[in-house]
Amino acid sequence: MTERMSAAERREAILDAAVEEFATHGFENATTADIAARAGISQPYVFRFFPTKKDLYIAVIDRSTTRILHGWETAAPLPGESRLQTLGRAYVETIPERRKELMVKFGAYAFAHDPEIAAAARHHLARIYRYVALQAQRDGSESPHFDAVQFVGHGFFIYGAMAAGLESVLTPEEWAAVCGGQTGIARVEDRLAEVA
Repeated sequence: MTERMSAAERREAILDAAVEEFATHGFENATTADIAARAGISQPYVFRFFPTKKDLYIAVIDRSTTRILHGWETAAPLPGESRLQTLGRAYVETIPERRKELMVKFGAYAFAHDPEIAAAARHHLARIYRYVALQAQRDGSESPHFDAVQFVGHGFFIYGAMAAGLESVLTPEEWAAVCGGQTGIARVEDRLAEVA
């Protein structure tokens, strides 16, 4: 006998299916019917949780940012690491399993002409920026906001690179530089092998 899923579990299943569909087809071409089919539920059930496709898209972006911040909050520093180095390492190590989420999030910036998607993108980018600036300040940075801009900018480059598959055309040394050094690339390669 199959155990029934709770409402929270069904919501997560819908979000997981939405990530797959939005990453594959983009916001405009993904359909709630395909998302429902992938989640194994009826389309009207999707609308019980998310009244519109846009609400679902924004929920995916929200969950992605929340997961990044949670990962950072729980990341344990290695000996001698600054807080920002710990955040960078934690970010790079989890890229492979979050690749499609990052593709969806990256795609949201292409829809900045939509006021609601733009508002969500601004809100979540501000959350990331402020968190990083605070950690830089805790590290004793003299210019925590500048450090946060550099850190977030590097993060944008990494997930843009992953979305485009840049790692497939770069040498290991070049990709290591993208990911923040040899340690970063080794961990990403290990994680890619695990999830393949």
